[in-house]
Amino acid sequence: MQFKQFFFIPFLFVLTNVVVAQQKTIITGRVTEAITNSGVPFANIYFKGGTIGTVTDFEGNYTIETTVFHDSIYVSLIGYRSKAKGIKNWRTQSINFQIAAEALNLGSVEVKPGVNPAVRIIKNAIAKKSEYNRDNLKSVQFISYTKQEGDVDNITERMRKRKFLNDVTRMWDKLDTLAGTDSKANLPVFMSEIVSDVYISTDGKKKREDVKAIKAKFVGMKDGSALGQLTGTDFQNYNFCNNNVAIQAKDFLSPIADNALAFYNYYLVDSMVIDSFKCYQIDCRPKNKRDLAYTGMLWITDSTYAIKQLDLGITKDVNFNLVDRARIQQILIPTSAGPWVPVQTRVMIDYAALTEKLVSMILRIYNSNEQYVVNQPKENTFFEARTTYAEDVLTKDSTYWLNTRPEALTPLEAESFNMIDSVRNIPLIKNAVNVLYFLFSGYKDVGPIDFGNYTNLYAYNQYEGSRVRLGFRTNAKFSKNWIIRGYGAYGFRDKGFKYNLQLERILTRYPWSKAGIQYRSDIDQIGTNYAYSTNINLGQTPNNLNNTFSHIGNVSKLVYKNESRIWYERDVSRGLSTRLTLQNIRTTPLYPVAFGDQFSLFQTSKFSITELLVDTRYSLKERFVQNGTERISFGNNKSPVISLNYTWGIKKLFDGDFSYHKANISISNRFRMAILGYSQVMVKAGKVFSQIPYTLLEIPRGNESYFYGNNIFNKMNYFEFVSDQYVQGFWQHHFNGLLFNRIPLLKRLNIREVIGGNIAYGTLSRKNQIFNGNNNYTVMTDTPYAEVSAGIENILNVIRIDYVYRLTYTDAAYKMRYAEQNSGNSISNWGIRVGLQFNF
Repeated sequence: MQFKQFFFIPFLFVLTNVVVAQQKTIITGRVTEAITNSGVPFANIYFKGGTIGTVTDFEGNYTIETTVFHDSIYVSLIGYRSKAKGIKNWRTQSINFQIAAEALNLGSVEVKPGVNPAVRIIKNAIAKKSEYNRDNLKSVQFISYTKQEGDVDNITERMRKRKFLNDVTRMWDKLDTLAGTDSKANLPVFMSEIVSDVYISTDGKKKREDVKAIKAKFVGMKDGSALGQLTGTDFQNYNFCNNNVAIQAKDFLSPIADNALAFYNYYLVDSMVIDSFKCYQIDCRPKNKRDLAYTGMLWITDSTYAIKQLDLGITKDVNFNLVDRARIQQILIPTSAGPWVPVQTRVMIDYAALTEKLVSMILRIYNSNEQYVVNQPKENTFFEARTTYAEDVLTKDSTYWLNTRPEALTPLEAESFNMIDSVRNIPLIKNAVNVLYFLFSGYKDVGPIDFGNYTNLYAYNQYEGSRVRLGFRTNAKFSKNWIIRGYGAYGFRDKGFKYNLQLERILTRYPWSKAGIQYRSDIDQIGTNYAYSTNINLGQTPNNLNNTFSHIGNVSKLVYKNESRIWYERDVSRGLSTRLTLQNIRTTPLYPVAFGDQFSLFQTSKFSITELLVDTRYSLKERFVQNGTERISFGNNKSPVISLNYTWGIKKLFDGDFSYHKANISISNRFRMAILGYSQVMVKAGKVFSQIPYTLLEIPRGNESYFYGNNIFNKMNYFEFVSDQYVQGFWQHHFNGLLFNRIPLLKRLNIREVIGGNIAYGTLSRKNQIFNGNNNYTVMTDTPYAEVSAGIENILNVIRIDYVYRLTYTDAAYKMRYAEQNSGNSISNWGIRVGLQFNF
């Protein structure tokens, strides 16, 4: 017996150790961001003191296992606070992390003689990027899935305790439970999913998106159908092989831009194998942290030097209005033709709160692309329809979404989707949406009628005295396709009532086409026209203050107009639209004029014109969405906008007094230079081929108010010059803080430099000089009118102040002659102009 025990005990000891040695600790989990609750890719997962580690996938998931005893598991990622959690050995378990972002601080770096290996890798990546740039493919098509979510953030405990927020607080508490113990959930205000087939022809710069499914909920849209038009791939083309990569239409310099070495520092962090590609991990940092540049990581393939994946962000230090930080994460794969294409992209934009007492917002976008086909272009006719929608695009069932999503919704996302309907109906939320809509659109909706615009409520001029005006328009509650709009105005000095009434019909939405009819009886400044058919354009800085105050003050050259018109407009093809208008305008000048032999000098002279107008506009990359009965433009910052107009005056038709022809063309474009800022340029030229009253000739728009206006002459007086053939140019360069960001006392103010120059030259033919003799206006000599400006913008995020200097027509003789002909007006060489504008 003792002999058996002697052999059994050692045998049991050895067997136990073998079994223990074969045991494993297997840990799975997900790493999410504490603020946004979205998955964090490329995070490092490892055991303390060990050599075993892994990296999270694009959704933030990980799996790690070990046969060595460890008591803790760690997560770390540059830009986030590291975190550790305890583990239980010898069992399979799930451990999730929520990590918080922190300022990016680079520790000490040892610099050795010789070439920085990271710089060598980056130089090769810059040299090879044209081979990998997907924009160089002849064509590309793929299946795209896009998910977007917008949440209200920065909700304090003090806010939650307010009684009028009880309904909202109950929802937050439910989401907090799903979010986890380390994080507070955000209140969802919109979520959407969209599945599309996307076709791009880079040769002809054409694109088509066939939308197969949309699931969208939005608290604030007047018509939720507009959201589906915003959820495609149009706003997610983050291509770092280009020199500039924009976020919110603001250009940032790519870490592999042609001139990137002048603005970035690079550090080689590690090398690893990703999807069978050996990659170098490069840390990229702007040399000046306030420059418009990215901070983060690139994974660049060995020997071929293509970007395999990236994790790049914008920090709080960057001069970027209302954005605390932004992050772009992307995984790319090679195509058979050479260029690399993105298969997964995640974008997070964390908007700043205006004050500590106000909430902010977080936008998250996830995009997955698959089944790429390259260099098999479609016929040009295929791209005539830019966007198409399947008949059941809005009615796909839950089974479709479960089978189609590249990744399942998290429990928090699913609950947020269901909660939006409840949020929408909370009185506090509804009222906040209505206030924002009023400030943005200028109209207050009352059932099927919108009343406004508040910017036109008051004006003052020499003839009417104080003037009040109230307008209205119908909305989608009244009709989806019929629009009635108009206004009534009253002048207290002339005791006259003025009005406008127009009826419009949306004929088709894809392509957009509309017809309208109008009658208007009102007073205008000469040289201005009423905009009877316009779209809301979010891509343009409005001249709201200038437009409002240009109707207040010493405005004396006025005309009374009775206008009748009918028009038809249509999108002819992608980027090309046209409008045909027939109008009759009966004009009564409210000041003494003289026109040729037809009218007597110093008497009120009525005349009538009948015109046929053809307006054509080409804007290839402009993006529109339809919200109810309104069409909204998101602007065009990447290609020129070309507009042409031809006007034919028809004598005797509807009592027209004149027969004439005139035409003009304008071209505008934005030249984007990333860190160096951007230039906005507009050139306009035209000619009048006949003799007509000078009120119908070209009168460059001046500015006698104290408020700055874009694409007008800010030191030219109203109605100062007249011409029948002309050319005008407007230029502004916005430095985006290039200089001020480097001055210690100024860089914290986030102010930005802007300079500009405007020029106009026009002549008046002999026949129109004779026909319009004895009137008070100026004809330019051989010298063009010119002005320059220098200013500061982004003061308190919205204020702009410019010093404007007039370069020509400033001699004493000209000023004296002008003052004699225009009582109460004078010419000044310089002035200060203030404006309100918002740019990111």
